[in-house]
Amino acid sequence: MHPACPVYQLSFEPEPGFYFGAMFVSYAINTLQFFFAWGLLVYFYPSYSLVHMLSLLFGVVMLSLPFTFRLSRAIWLALFVRYDPTWEKK
Repeated sequence: MHPACPVYQLSFEPEPGFYFGAMFVSYAINTLQFFFAWGLLVYFYPSYSLVHMLSLLFGVVMLSLPFTFRLSRAIWLALFVRYDPTWEKK
């Protein structure tokens, strides 16, 4: 992740430990992924085993980890830094 926005020079690290809260956002996203993947497994393969379920969940998490990491940080930053459409006019 860049330390600052190349256009607006907004610091993406407002304070040390700022993104600590992003792990809760990531937890929520991963929980939704778990339920979705588990629901698909139950629907398409009703006689699944524990090994199948854990393998599927592990694969879903590992494949989506880079996306989830960046998305959770972006959501957390968007909660605290508001977009100002009149910034260039100032």
